[in-house]
Amino acid sequence: MSSHLPPHYTPALLHRYLSHFNRDPSNLNVIDHDAVGYATVEERAARAKKYNEVAYDYYDLVSPLYEQGWGQRFHYTPIFPGKSIADSMTAYEHEFARIARLKPGMKVVDLGAWHVKRGTQLTKEAGLEGKVTLIEGNFLRLPFEDESFDAAYSVESLCYAPEPAEVYREIKRVLKPGAPFTFHDFAMTEKFDENKTEHAKIRNWVEFGNGIVKMPWVPDMRRGVLSAGFELLAEEDMAGRSKAAPWYYGPAGDVSWAWRVPGWDDFFRVVKMSPFFLFIANSIYRVLILFGFAPPETLTLMDTMLYCCRSVAIGGKMGIFTPMYVFTCRKPIRDKKGDGSVEQKHGQKKDELKMA
Repeated sequence: MSSHLPPHYTPALLHRYLSHFNRDPSNLNVIDHDAVGYATVEERAARAKKYNEVAYDYYDLVSPLYEQGWGQRFHYTPIFPGKSIADSMTAYEHEFARIARLKPGMKVVDLGAWHVKRGTQLTKEAGLEGKVTLIEGNFLRLPFEDESFDAAYSVESLCYAPEPAEVYREIKRVLKPGAPFTFHDFAMTEKFDENKTEHAKIRNWVEFGNGIVKMPWVPDMRRGVLSAGFELLAEEDMAGRSKAAPWYYGPAGDVSWAWRVPGWDDFFRVVKMSPFFLFIANSIYRVLILFGFAPPETLTLMDTMLYCCRSVAIGGKMGIFTPMYVFTCRKPIRDKKGDGSVEQKHGQKKDELKMA
């Protein structure tokens, strides 16, 4: 779209994504803000039927921008005392691995990736070709045999399925008895009220800004885990661990927090998300567009990315949204009794497995 964007970027990528949300398919150069904020039940149901297509088009559009702006890691994280956003990500990844009970020698399935081609390239660059294999698949029809894995985990991925409970059941199928399943996901919290117009609008903004067709709600996720037959060992909104600064200060472009958290790289990233910087960037691009040096879709792309960041920040401030709700589960251990029926052994109780 312009020399400042990744190579091979074209307006077609944006048009393809907006076609899932705009009510007028003949005008895909701008966002239909009314359709995004006040999507009808029918419109959201129609998108849910093509959730794979919506998610693919979204990540085709935004992943190069994420990598360019934030690096190869762009999951949300609690901000730890004395650590930058980048260092907090690293600390949280280690903590998540501990919570997920991942150990050397395990055969583990990580559910969710941008593209197999890109992931394979990064795996090769990291020298992990012999340890990591990427396979394109579908959450609802995993291309693996029953009881194939020692553990499963997911980070900000399962929320892209329209019915998470169906995904949980499929994951349970491919796990060995007693295997852990842990996932960190986007969710509307228990404070979310579908009947409040403002709540529903923010939910819709998060969906558009992140390529999600049906944002999961924590109570539904909990019921889904249990109905799939998992033992629910623990659950926690990891946003509550963000003590040094609110987790959303980055996407909110809150420079006042950026001064207090170490890491100049993070500081400049947050500054680039600040309202003042975006006003300047918007003004510059308007001039470039006026003189033909950038296509009109550039501003629309900037607005789309603004939905991505500001919607989660607003939802986080309101307490109705979190990008890091974690469930720790386990497939029951099964012992056959003499009559051929199955007995479930639950091991430790849920209240004994609270996350540290």
